Amino acid sequence: MIEIINQIFALESKLQKNGVDDYSRNFDRIANEFKNLNYHVINPIGKSYRNEMTDVEASISGDLNKNSKITKVLKPVIYEINGSETSLVQKGIVIVE
Repeated sequence: MIEIINQIFALESKLQKNGVDDYSRNFDRIANEFKNLNYHVINPIGKSYRNEMTDVEASISGDLNKNSKITKVLKPVIYEINGSETSLVQKGIVIVE
């Protein structure tokens, strides 16, 4: 399931990069299905980066400071929810500038 989520994430990212948004409704439906299957997929793009973050692996471009942001997401953060327990099943792979 994780590989399917990654492939769909990559496809959506490529379409957005190329300015194609005709499929956003379809991707929203797919995201909802993942949620129904107890997967929480997070795209951390644009968020401030801190060294304490444990759910991402970052490649840092330039100097790390309080204004450093996640500028590119290669793989999303994926959590699996089982009842009251939430477990990290994939760390996000990001680029920070």
